[in-house]
Amino acid sequence: MVSAYRVDSLKNPTLALQDFHKECSSEQIDSFPRLVSEHYSQVFGAPDAFNEIPTLDIHNPPDTFPDRALVRFRAMVQDTSTSSEMYLSKSRSGACGGWAIEFTDEEDGHVDFADLRECTVLWAVSIPAESAWCAKELDGPVDHQERVIPSSSRIPYKPQHSHKYPHPSVSHLGVQVKIYDAESFEKLKTTDLVTFVGILTNDLLSSGLDAAVDVPTLHVLFVQQHPHNLLSRPYPSFEKAESSHPDVSVDRRIERATAGPNLSEVRSQLIDWIAEEALDGDRDAAEWVLLACIARVQSRNPPLLPPSLNLAHFPSSPPVPSTNAGPVVPIPTLSVVLAELLTLTHTLPLSLPLLNKDPFAPESKDEDLHSGALQLPQGTVLLVTEDGIQEGRLVDRGVLNVRALQEVMTTQTLSYAFPFSAFSFPTDIACIILSEGSKSAFFKASFHSCTDINIPLRAAKSPQAVAKLYKPAESITMPDPERLAAFRDLIAGARSGRVQVNEETSEHIQQDFVRERQQNQSVTSDDLIRRMTVAKLYALSMHETTLSIDVWELTKAFDERRRGACASNTAEAKS
Repeated sequence: MVSAYRVDSLKNPTLALQDFHKECSSEQIDSFPRLVSEHYSQVFGAPDAFNEIPTLDIHNPPDTFPDRALVRFRAMVQDTSTSSEMYLSKSRSGACGGWAIEFTDEEDGHVDFADLRECTVLWAVSIPAESAWCAKELDGPVDHQERVIPSSSRIPYKPQHSHKYPHPSVSHLGVQVKIYDAESFEKLKTTDLVTFVGILTNDLLSSGLDAAVDVPTLHVLFVQQHPHNLLSRPYPSFEKAESSHPDVSVDRRIERATAGPNLSEVRSQLIDWIAEEALDGDRDAAEWVLLACIARVQSRNPPLLPPSLNLAHFPSSPPVPSTNAGPVVPIPTLSVVLAELLTLTHTLPLSLPLLNKDPFAPESKDEDLHSGALQLPQGTVLLVTEDGIQEGRLVDRGVLNVRALQEVMTTQTLSYAFPFSAFSFPTDIACIILSEGSKSAFFKASFHSCTDINIPLRAAKSPQAVAKLYKPAESITMPDPERLAAFRDLIAGARSGRVQVNEETSEHIQQDFVRERQQNQSVTSDDLIRRMTVAKLYALSMHETTLSIDVWELTKAFDERRRGACASNTAEAKS
C-alpha cells in the first residue's frame, strides 16, 4: 500500500492527497494536517523512496516543473515573521481543503467558519555556504527522478526577493513555504536547515504591504530535519570504535589495519594536503586550520564557544587587472580547499565598499526581513579575508558590520534589527581570519585572548610563493576520491563528537598549571582556558572520546610552538 501511495503521489500529488483525505474518518479530520505529515513521512521514509522525489534547486528551478508538482526543497529558514494565513479545511461537501486546493464554483461563497484553519507562512532560501559535494550527496542519484524539463524554461533562473538571501548576487532560490501542520512549524527556527516536501505552485506573496506579486510557493506535506553540519559521520570513527571493542576478533583488526591507512595516518595526510596546497607547506598553520574547522559551540551556559583563528602575515594577493565592475580581489586557495573538505563554508572578502554598503546582520524593513551576510547556518566555517582592505573611511554601516562580526566571534550571537527593537539569535559559526599584518585590522584575535588564537603563517614572500597561495581550483592537486572521502569523514565526525576529561587527566592538568604558574607568573587562567579548549579540539581531531594525558602533553607542545612563533615575529618586528 505504501508503494502504491508513493507512485500516486509522484504522479499526481493533489489527487493522492484528496484520496487520503477521503480515507480518514470524521474524527480524524480535525487533526488532518498532522496525519498528512505522518503519512507522507512514512510513504517516503526509505532513502530510495525519498530520492525519487524531484529536487527543487538552482539547477531545477520552479519554472522547470509543472503546476502542483511534488518536489523537495533543501533550504535554510530565512524568515519566520510572516503573518499566518486562514484557509478552508474542507468544502461544503466535505472535500479536502488547504494545500492551495480550489473548490468548484458552486461551493464558493458558502463558508462554514468552523472549518477555517490556520497555516504558517515562512520564507526559505537555498542553503548558503553549502558545498557542492555535500549537495550532490544529499540530492542522491538523479536517475531516480523521472521527469522531463520543458524547453521553455528560463535559463538562468532569476530569483525573486533576492534581498532575503545573505549573498544576493549568488545564484539561489527563494521560496514561500506554507506549513499546515502546527507541530512541524513549532520545531523550526531561523537559519535551521530542513528539507520541505510538498506541492509546488505559484501563489501571491503573503504580505499586505507589497503589491500583488506571484512567487514560488511550496505547500508542505512533511518536513525532514537535517543533523547538525548536514551530514552524519560516526564519532569515533568506525576504525577507532572497532579497534577498541573487546568483542572484535584479532583477524578483523588485522584486516582493518591492512585495508588502508588508519585514522592517525589520514589525519597526518589531511594536514599535509592543506599545508602543501593552500599554506605554502606550513604544517603547523594547517593543523590549526583543521582544529578551527571542527570547532563548534559545545555549550552556551557555561559558554564553551569555538575560538576564532587569526592566520597572521598572510601575504596580500598578486595584482590582477581590474574589470568594468571594479578591482578584482583574488580568493585564497584555502577557500577552495575548505570547500572540498567541509559541508558548510563561506568566504567573506572584506573591503571598505563591502563593509560600508552591505548589511551583515538581518534588518526588518516594512515588515520584510532583509537578510545579511552573516545570516548563515549553524555549523558554517567562515573564512574572512582582509586582502581587499585599503585606506579609507569606515562609515556608520561599516562600524555596525564590524561589530556584528565581532559579536559572532566572541558571543556566537547575531542581532536582528527590527523597527523598534533588536533581538539576538544564536549562531554557531567558526571564523578563520587571514590578515596581512601581525593581527587583524578589525577583530580581536590576539596572543593574550583566551577565546581567540593567533598564529603567523610561515610562508615565503617571493612572487612565486605568494602566487601559490592564490592559485585557482584547477591548479590544486586533489587527493584520490577514497582519500578525500576519508578526509571529509574525519572532519564531519569530529564536528559531532564529544570529549570527556577523566579524573586522572583533570588532576594532571591542575598540577601542571600550578607548576607552570610557579615558574612563570605571567601565566593566567586565560591561558588554561585556551589550552583546555585547544586540547579538546586536538582530541576531537584524533577521534578520541576522552582527553588523555598524552593528548594534553601533545597539545601543550603544539601550543608552545605557536606561542614561540608569535614571540619570534614580535621580536623581528621590533628589530
